[in-house]
Amino acid sequence: MMEDSRPKVTMTQIAEKAGVSKATVSRALGGSSLIGEKVCAHVEEIADELGYVRKAQKRHAERSILTIKVVLAEPIHQGGQLFYDFMTLINGLREGLLPSCANVIVDTYGDDFRAFPHKKGGQIDAFIFAFHRPSSEVIREIRERGAACVVLNRIVRGVRHVVSDHYDALGQIAEHLADRGVKGNCCFVSFRGIEDVSNVRARGFADGCEKHGIAFDPEKDCWTAGTTLDITKEGVRDQYEKGVRTFVGMNDIVGVILLQQLRELDLRIPEDVRVTGCDRAPIHAMIYPKLTTVCLPIHELAKEAGRSLQSEIMQKQVAKNALIVKGKLLIGETT
Repeated sequence: MMEDSRPKVTMTQIAEKAGVSKATVSRALGGSSLIGEKVCAHVEEIADELGYVRKAQKRHAERSILTIKVVLAEPIHQGGQLFYDFMTLINGLREGLLPSCANVIVDTYGDDFRAFPHKKGGQIDAFIFAFHRPSSEVIREIRERGAACVVLNRIVRGVRHVVSDHYDALGQIAEHLADRGVKGNCCFVSFRGIEDVSNVRARGFADGCEKHGIAFDPEKDCWTAGTTLDITKEGVRDQYEKGVRTFVGMNDIVGVILLQQLRELDLRIPEDVRVTGCDRAPIHAMIYPKLTTVCLPIHELAKEAGRSLQSEIMQKQVAKNALIVKGKLLIGETT
């Protein structure tokens, strides 16, 4: 039996003639659910026309390498590494993607962000937008190119997201304060710019207070500063003079600032004033006294995002549109 002496047709040749990327050709010929029917049909037609011969071998998840682009908010908006540890995020993602290996590309989001900077380049299997929202135009471009997408700790309608249970976290704080004998005189402190998170946390605290018998009026007992710099000693003094004896920071950054201002006012913690935070941000490990907070683990968020992508890309399973990860109360020395 004579072997076919014709030169083998490659995916690169198919991609060039079809006007798509090599990654799109690979997914289309592999029957990926990430590629639309029209694109698949077009690629199949070009492959048949060129005489492409498919290899009869199964792709094994344990031998696959997935290329994931992690898109972070611009440093001016994310506050550096105060809110989360980057390597914890990456390690969680890699763990969730197992048994596949991950080739991780890191980018930052801005007005000029392009998911695929080059027309035919960018063999990217999936995007993870961490702690910010991509625009509808960016989402549309990603879907047109057949890549998967997950938003981490933010909610974008119609896009899969993995978020912390912000509502439950502040409910845990309210329950803990009730156990400490707090009956009222609380102030929930936040700042503008991340209302989608702070509003849910404020509602969780208000409902938790109602459930556990703490007097709290969300219309009167919330202090929303312009920025963290606006949480001043004078502002804290004003709240204290109005009768506030428990400050509930919407996150650990706010909690730490409150601790600093209260110290400068020579108020004892927790004897004179109680303080809480939320998140267990990296700064939590560097402060004294230890702040009572709720651990919302970045590692678990990233791990769930990785699992979701692994099941969609490799197992062809339809993933849930929303995954919620609960936190754990960590009782410190400030309550």
